[in-house]
Amino acid sequence: MTHTSAKATMLTPTTAQAILEELRLLRNEITLLLPHEDLEEYAHPERLKRSLENARKHYPLRSV
Repeated sequence: MTHTSAKATMLTPTTAQAILEELRLLRNEITLLLPHEDLEEYAHPERLKRSLENARKHYPLRSV
């Protein structure tokens, strides 16, 4: 039985970019499959919309 040594693999910036781009594409495909909610179904849609806008201002989405 031979043992192979665990060798750390270096991730090049180009490879990392390619992986991240593939993840973005997969995430977009998944969001197409998920049902979208309509805010009008809620009791106070305007209040909910303002709350969401405020949250986006204070906690912007991170780009990966």
